[in-house]
Amino acid sequence: MDDHHLAWLALSELNLTFKQSSKLAQCYSNGAAILEHQKSDAIAAILNPRQCQHLANITSQKITVSLASQLQWIENNNALLLLYDDINYPDALKEIHQPPAFLWIQGRSSLLNEPSIAMVGARKATPNGMALAKTFAGNLGASGLTIVSGLALGIDGACHQGALDAQADTIAVLGSGLGHIYPAKHQPLAQRILAGAGLLVSPWPLMAKPLAYRFPERNRIISGLSLGVLVVEAALRSGSLITAKTALEQGREVFAIPSSVHNIQAQGCHQLIRNGALLVDQPQQILAELAPQLQPLVARYQPTESPNKEDYADITQELQILMRVFGYDPLPVDILCTQLAQPYNVVAAQLVELELLGLVRLTGSGYEKVF
Repeated sequence: MDDHHLAWLALSELNLTFKQSSKLAQCYSNGAAILEHQKSDAIAAILNPRQCQHLANITSQKITVSLASQLQWIENNNALLLLYDDINYPDALKEIHQPPAFLWIQGRSSLLNEPSIAMVGARKATPNGMALAKTFAGNLGASGLTIVSGLALGIDGACHQGALDAQADTIAVLGSGLGHIYPAKHQPLAQRILAGAGLLVSPWPLMAKPLAYRFPERNRIISGLSLGVLVVEAALRSGSLITAKTALEQGREVFAIPSSVHNIQAQGCHQLIRNGALLVDQPQQILAELAPQLQPLVARYQPTESPNKEDYADITQELQILMRVFGYDPLPVDILCTQLAQPYNVVAAQLVELELLGLVRLTGSGYEKVF
């Protein structure tokens, strides 16, 4: 680590709020400058007395000595301290109010700047909710979106598993430190995410415990990283609704899956829908809604000039085959899958590509060709 990152390693141990770390980053261009001025009134106005004392203890000797155990853990686990001014810091997070000045990450950092969808829901999920989470995560992931969730029990875990089963990308944002995976039951899942070229993210000290106040802030990152948030199953009093609220504040789309009126775990979803969240019952609807923001996923199919609607020579052979299935009437996605003998996620991704090219459009009865 250079002096800048070493200084922020020390600062990351102070249990900073996002507001505090954001202010420090704005006031001082370099982490080392913060340590040089740690006894100033300006720093005292940002940090509380306990944090000031903790920082003084850490810097009473070389940081490489006082934080030797953390540095050893970082090396052993290939972790990285990502700062706001680092090139890989996610652009999407820079758009939210008071983003954290640092993130601890473990895994494939490039995922932080890939198109993603957040998926959240109840910890005490129903079997049907768990199955829906896996299905939606698998299909959306296979279509090119990175699945972002919180590694919690229930829906979160099912979303990560669904993405991994589809060999898709997934990011787990923790309510604890990277060195304290929570819940402990999901330690194997965290390892599977890393083995599958996924990513673990934490804005907390490396060994931070999963304290209650950390989770609402964790939820701000989950929604902040994503184009939208899908709530699979959520009770009326649920952290998932907090994530949906922060998503709206951040200008993200909010989707919700409906369920039986007798399902207590879905009442939060129904409330979201009443308040304006988009009701979805199949992954393709989310892809269609986000299509304008997904241009990077299909840029390789964009012709230099507008294609002739009856001449499909400029698109891939797979898309040409799909276009030939259309007649004059709209076709549901499941019918297209049957006629093409292709899985849902493949056809859904192709339809998004064709919609972006202006060759098909979504109607109430399915997709139709644009003549």
